Amino acid sequence: MICRIGTGVMCGRLQHLAEMANRPGIQIQVLPFTAGAHPAMAASFIILGFAAPDPDVAYLDTGTSGLFVEEASAVADYKLMFDHLRAAALGQGESATLLAAGTGPG
Repeated sequence: MICRIGTGVMCGRLQHLAEMANRPGIQIQVLPFTAGAHPAMAASFIILGFAAPDPDVAYLDTGTSGLFVEEASAVADYKLMFDHLRAAALGQGESATLLAAGTGPG
């Protein structure tokens, strides 16, 4: 398979994401550059969801360190930020098409 955006590691990652996008229980959405500025530009984050009674936690990756956020109101802010990111991102179908186009032949 020829990767149109380049070679090496990035092409392999895109191919893997394109394959995973078709699996049940996996949702991949691409946030295109055309979406403009968004609230997650400062640092990447992950929301870790746990079964009750354990509370959810947000993990921030600042590039040079990491931080676990446990305060319920702050975790709620990160969940809201994530909802805004999903709303600004391409839908699952459009994202899968974009990934396939970037990793397909030609």
